[in-house]
Amino acid sequence: MKYPVLLAFASVLTGCALAALVAPDRKLNWYKGNTHTHTLNSDGDSPPGEVAHWYRDHEYDFLVISDHNYFTVITELQKEIDRENKREMRKPFLMIPGEEVTDQFMDARKKYALHVNGVATTRVVGKQGGGSVVEVLQRCIDGVLSAGGLPSVNHPNYEWSITTDDLYSLKNLQHFEIFNGHPSVNNFGGGGSPSLEEMWDALLSRGRRLFGVAVDDAHVFTKFSPEDSNPGRGWIVARAPELSQAAILEALKSGDFYASTGVELEELSTSDRTLRLKIKQREDFRYRTHFIGKDGKVLASSEAIEASYRLKEGDLYVRARVASSNGQVAWTQPLHEN
Repeated sequence: MKYPVLLAFASVLTGCALAALVAPDRKLNWYKGNTHTHTLNSDGDSPPGEVAHWYRDHEYDFLVISDHNYFTVITELQKEIDRENKREMRKPFLMIPGEEVTDQFMDARKKYALHVNGVATTRVVGKQGGGSVVEVLQRCIDGVLSAGGLPSVNHPNYEWSITTDDLYSLKNLQHFEIFNGHPSVNNFGGGGSPSLEEMWDALLSRGRRLFGVAVDDAHVFTKFSPEDSNPGRGWIVARAPELSQAAILEALKSGDFYASTGVELEELSTSDRTLRLKIKQREDFRYRTHFIGKDGKVLASSEAIEASYRLKEGDLYVRARVASSNGQVAWTQPLHEN
C-alpha cells in the first residue's frame, strides 16, 4: 500500500509540539507494515519464509519478525524475496530484524508476563531479569537500545501484567501497543482494569509522550479462526521518503505513522496547531472520527471523510480515533500543545 502525500507534514516529536514542515517538493509515501509476528524459531507455526511471503502477498510493505528471545536472521530471506519481486515485477518488500524480548517477574501474588519488542536490533537481547515489574521492563528496554534497536512495550494487559503506573515509570521509551490482534491480550480492559487506549490517555495526560502501535502478534498461519492469533489484524502505516530500514525507523521515532485495524487515511497533517485527516472511502462504509484529549475527553466528533481539530487553550494534546461502520479503526499519534 503506497500513497503520495498530498499535504506537507510536521512530525509530532517527543518533547515538542510541532517540528519544521517537510519541504513541499519532498515526495513521501505511505508504507504498511507489521512490527510483531512469530515463526517456528519461537512459538509460531510456520517458517520465516512462509511468514514473510504471507505479508508480501497481502500487500504489506515491510515486516519485523519478532521471535521470543531469538534473533531471526533475515539476510538471505531478503535476497530471495528481492529476486522473486524482480522476476515477478512486484513492488519492493522490506524485512527488518527484531526480537520480542520475553521476560517475567514473580512475587507472592502472581507471575507477570513482561514483553518488550526490539525493532531493528542487531543481536539477541534475551531475558534481563530484575527485582520488580518496572526493573525487568527497564532492563529489557535498555537491552534493546544497547542492541541498536527501537523498544516498544507489548500488550500491557496480557495476563494483567503491566499497569499505567508501570509504563509511566519507564525511561527511554517512546512506543507501546494500543492494539494487539492476539485473542488473549485483553486490549479493551474490564473489571476495573483500563483498556490500552485508556492507558494511553492517562499517560499522555500525565505528560508522557508515547506513540501508539497496532500489531497482529501473529503465531498461526496454517488455519484461521477468531480463537487463533492470525496475521492481518493490526498494523502501522509509516510515512517515509523511501522503503528502507533507516527511513522506516525515522518515521517511527518521529511519530510519522498511524495505527490501524483496517481504516486507511489518504491525508494526515499536523500544522498550525491543527490535526487534519482525510479517510479513504471503502465500499459504502460510514465513518466517525473522535478527536480525543486530556483524560480521554472527546473534544469533537465528525462523520465527514475530511475532519480536523485545532488545539485550544488548555487542551494539552489531541489524537484522532477513526471508526468504520464495519468495526475497523485507525488511530493517529497525538499532537501536543507545546
